Order: sequence, then C-alpha cells, then structure tokens
Amino acid sequence: MDIKPSSRINGPQRPLRKPDAVIDEAVEDEVDTKKNRWYRRIGWWWIVIALGVVLMAGLGVWWYLGQKKATTVDVHKAVLPPKPKTVENPLTGAQVSAADAAMPAVGIMIENLDPNARPQSGLGQAGIVYEALAEGGITRFLAIFQQPYPTTIGPVRSLRPYYLDWDQEYQTPIAHAGGSMPALAALPLSGAEDINALLYDGSYFYRAADRAAPHNFYTNNILLPQLQLKLGFNKPLSVQGRPRKTDQPASGVVAHPTININFSYSDYAVEYKYDGPSDSYARWMAGTTHVDRNTNKQIMVKNVIVEYIPVSYSTQGNGDPQTNYADIGSGKALVFMDGNVTTATWTKTSATSQTQIADASGNPIKLNVGNTWFEMVPTTNQVTY
Repeated sequence: MDIKPSSRINGPQRPLRKPDAVIDEAVEDEVDTKKNRWYRRIGWWWIVIALGVVLMAGLGVWWYLGQKKATTVDVHKAVLPPKPKTVENPLTGAQVSAADAAMPAVGIMIENLDPNARPQSGLGQAGIVYEALAEGGITRFLAIFQQPYPTTIGPVRSLRPYYLDWDQEYQTPIAHAGGSMPALAALPLSGAEDINALLYDGSYFYRAADRAAPHNFYTNNILLPQLQLKLGFNKPLSVQGRPRKTDQPASGVVAHPTININFSYSDYAVEYKYDGPSDSYARWMAGTTHVDRNTNKQIMVKNVIVEYIPVSYSTQGNGDPQTNYADIGSGKALVFMDGNVTTATWTKTSATSQTQIADASGNPIKLNVGNTWFEMVPTTNQVTY
C-alpha cells in the first residue's frame, strides 16, 4: 500500500532560501555597481578639474613669461639710447656727429722762418695744411682748423693771393697778419671773410714773451672763436669733403718709404718717412723732426699730396719781391698714401672751386681718413721717393 505524505508535511512549498554567502555577494555586487557609477562620475570631474588647473597654470606661465619679456625689452630700450647717426668731417673724413661736422672753421697763415718761427704751434691738429713758397725760398703754411681749435696757434704771418685761393675752397674766414699788396687788393674782391690780425693785436691776438717780434704773434682756442662770433664769421662749415677709403697699410717691403721735397735750400727741405703701425707719414724739416710746439710730438700726416705748379717771380708796387703761383689751371700731382704713390692730375677751375685730384682714368682719388698736407711745389723743382 502506497503511503502519501502528510499534508502537514507536504503543505504549500516556500522558495528555497539562498545561502547567506550568496546573498552577501549579490548585495556587494549591487553596491559595487553603484560605487563604480559614483566613482566614474567623480573621476571624470577630477580629470576635468585637473586639466583645468594644468591649463590655467600653463596660461599663467605664458602670461608671466610674456610680461617678463616685454618688461625686459622696455627696460633695455630705456637704458640703451638709440645709436647716434654720424657723418663725415669735411676736412678729415672722420665719422663725427652732425653738430661736430658743422662746427665753424678758419684758415690761418702760419710762419716757417728758420729758426725764428720753429717749432710752430697747432700745425699737428690742422685738418688741412698747404705749404708753398713765400719769398726768398722761405715756405709758409695755410692751416685749416675746425673748432675746437688748438690751445695755441701761430706764429701768425702775412697773406699771399694764392693762399687766399686755396682757403676759399673751404669757404672759411682767413686770419693773417697783413699781406702782400696783391693779397690785400684781392681780399675785398674775393668776398672772403677777412680777419686781419694786426687790427686785433693785443686783444684777440697777442705777442708771446719768449720770442722776438714779428715771430711771436699768436692766438688761441678761446680768443679766436670769440672774435669770429663778434665779426659774425662763426657760420657752420658746409664744404663738400673729399672721397675717402679705408686704410690699406703697406705690408712687407714698403714701395716708397720716404718722400723728399726740394722747395729751395736745405733749411726748407721737407722729408716724410712712412710709419707702418700708424699708416701715416712722419714729417721732417731741415733734417730734423718737425714737431708741434703744443704737444712736443712729431707731426704725422695721413695723406701727402704734391701739386706741381708753375711759379714765377716779380716785384710788388712797393719794390718788395713777389712770388706768383699759377694755381688756377691743371697740372701733375703725386698722392702718397699707405707707403705707396699714385700719379695724378690736379685741376682748379676758379679761385673758389675745390681742386680736384684725379687718377689716370679721371676718377677722383679716395684719400685715407685723417689730415692732408698739400705740398705746392714749383714745376722746376724735384720730388724724390
């Protein structure tokens, strides 16, 4: 006989209960799932925030560096002034400020009687010097100075008409202690600004106590500018300068280390000796060094130009001897620079025109930057080199 289970035992069936471990895992899974969602949300925010911070920091650094750079440039510009513009000095070709290039200038007649007038004062500082014969085989100088002038200038002596012609090339006043009859007659016709020092003896010109008259007549860097200002002769120097080049010092054996110029006799024999280190010429007279009394240093010259000019001799109206230079025209020239020589041609078309110095092709010869001495030699005299 079959036995049925009791209804008390076999009542409605309840679902089987999962073990506690299984329930805990399910709950944890659900919690983990929620946590993960929360972490993901929070994680993205942190990433966004972090990126923002990095970006802001980068922008801050960029701004800071930009400000620093701008500040540095502004300070640099404030500390360093703009580089001044320069122009060529009309007398020497040196680069100077425009104001310095326009400073007033003057031509001064300076004596060379041996030994009474030697050594002269100021010749070493002149931008341009002309040496030519006066009378009796004695040479004399026309020196062109630009302010500031040498501390002492002289001895000042008398004028000749050809010196006036050379001075007018620079459109400067000319200072002199009287002059020959032809020179004094030419002055008012020339339109030159005339400074006859004899009219200012004891005021703007003075007599030195250590030399005998008339070889003791001087002026200086204070008195002469005052006189120019008083006379209205202090206009800016505006003459056209000569073309210039860079120095090309002789290397090795110097082609022409010496220049010998025969003006008349030994007391007025001129010699130049090339000096390699300075690329210039040391000047000698009568077999001895030609020094400037202001500095007691030998006169050094960057450019030596010899002009061969026809010279004749006659008598003035008062019976005094007269020397005549045919300085208007053309002739042979020699240009000494860098220990070498170039054969050239000089041309002067009028009293006021600048003498042109050209090479065999007719091109202007470029000079070295520095002072220039013109040696105005009679065509019958000799120059060796």
